[in-house]
Amino acid sequence: MNSKTIWVGVIGAGGNTRARHIPGLQVLPGVEIVAVANRTPRSGKRVADEFAIPHLADDWRAIIDDDGIDAVCIGTPGRICTPR
Repeated sequence: MNSKTIWVGVIGAGGNTRARHIPGLQVLPGVEIVAVANRTPRSGKRVADEFAIPHLADDWRAIIDDDGIDAVCIGTPGRICTPR
């Protein structure tokens, strides 16, 4: 069995993500949320501070492009994620 910690980045940290996804991930053994990007850097900083997430990304692409992040939780409304 692999004992490597899974590093997770969070993109979008609205109410549901703050109430369910982040706390749910933080209690899992072997999982660590290492970065968050939210709509604005200011709101992202509040989330990072509230949940002791060590890295605040100014842009969601930084989380996608980070080779150190193993998984991404996308907590944005569906209408934002639809193709154009």
